[in-house]
Amino acid sequence: MEIFKAASQQIDNSVALNTKQNSNQTREVEQTKIQQNVAQESSSQNRNNNEQDSKRISDIVNKLNDNMQTLNTNIRFGFNDKISSMYVSVTEADSGKVIRKIPTEEIMKLTEHFKEIVGVIFDKKE
Repeated sequence: MEIFKAASQQIDNSVALNTKQNSNQTREVEQTKIQQNVAQESSSQNRNNNEQDSKRISDIVNKLNDNMQTLNTNIRFGFNDKISSMYVSVTEADSGKVIRKIPTEEIMKLTEHFKEIVGVIFDKKE
C-alpha cells in the first residue's frame, strides 16, 4: 500500500513538474509572439508615418512651386526621396534649361552614397 502511495506521489510530482515546465515554455512562446506583434505594428506605423510625411512634403513642394510661378520666377523646388532632402533649381526662362541646382547633383549623389555606406557599416538601411 505504501509503495502504491509513494509511486502515485512520484507520478503526481512529475506531472506537476511537467505542467510547470510546459506553462513556462508557453509563457515564453506567448511573450515572443507579443514582441513580434509589437515589432510588426511599429514597423507598419513607421511605414504609415513615412507615407504621410512624403505626401505632406509633396504638397508643400507643389505649393512652393505654385507660389514661385505666380511670382513669375524661374525658381522651382523639388524633393529627393533617396536622400530625404529638398533642392532648389534655377531655370532659364526661355528654354527651361536648369542653370543651377542647389545642392548640386554631385552633392546629392555623394549624400546618397554616404547613406548607403552608413547602412552597410551599421547594418541598417535608412
